[in-house]
Amino acid sequence: MPIKLIIFDKDGVLLDLSQTWASTIVNIARYTETLIDGRVHHRDLLKTIGVELSADGSHGKVLENGLYASGTYGSLVPAWGALDHTLIAIMNTASYMDEMMAIATRSVRGQTAPKGEVKSALEELKSDGYLLGVVTNDGAPTTAINLDDLGLTEMMDHIVTADSGHGRKPEPGGILALCERLGVAPDEAVMIGDTHADHDAAIAAACRHVIAVTNDAPDIPGFMPKSSFAIADCSALPRLMRQIDS
Repeated sequence: MPIKLIIFDKDGVLLDLSQTWASTIVNIARYTETLIDGRVHHRDLLKTIGVELSADGSHGKVLENGLYASGTYGSLVPAWGALDHTLIAIMNTASYMDEMMAIATRSVRGQTAPKGEVKSALEELKSDGYLLGVVTNDGAPTTAINLDDLGLTEMMDHIVTADSGHGRKPEPGGILALCERLGVAPDEAVMIGDTHADHDAAIAAACRHVIAVTNDAPDIPGFMPKSSFAIADCSALPRLMRQIDS
C-alpha cells in the first residue's frame, strides 16, 4: 500500500524553533516577571520550560524536546505556577492570554526562519504526488503567520491547529482528523516530528512511519524510540520518501 499523506509538525520541523520563537518567549517571560514584581527572574522562568538565555540576555535558545518545544502555551501555566503560585491565577485570566498572544503576534510576524531548504523540499514532495498537511500544538493565528512567512500555506492540503477542536499532541485526535478530512487511512500516512508529543501522537494514531527531525540524525533520539528514520531537516525528505515508497 503506497504512502499518500505526509503530516508535518510545524515548530522545529518546518521552521527553526530558536530563530523563530526564542525572542517571543523571552518577551513573554519578561512581561510575566513584571506581574509578580520580579519575585522570579525571567531567566528562571525560561529555564524551567527548556529555553536557555544567553549571558547578556540578548537572545535565547529553545532546547530540543523541552517543554516549550513540545507543549503549548497552556503548558506554561503549571510550569511557571510551580515557581510562583500566584501566576496560576494571573495566567488563567483573559487579559493575560490576550497580551501573551499579542506579544507572540508582534514578535513573530515576518520573523519566521525555515529549518533548512524546506520550501523546495515540499515542492518536490508535491510534485511526487503526496498530500501534505500540518498538525501543530500552536494556535491558528500564529500558525497562519508562520506558514505565510515561509510561503507554504498553499502547499498544504489541510492544517490542524491546537484550537481546531481535535485535542493536542500527544493525543492522536489532530492526526486522525487530518486523515479523515483528506480521505486517507492513518497507515497510509507518515508523521514528521521533532518531539515526543509528535512521536506519541503518531504511534497512537497508527501512522505507517514516524520520521524524527533531530540534531542527532541519522541516530534516532531516545524520546522518539519508535521512529523509523531520523533526518536533520526536511531537505532530506524527498529522497527518503522515494526510498521508503519504492
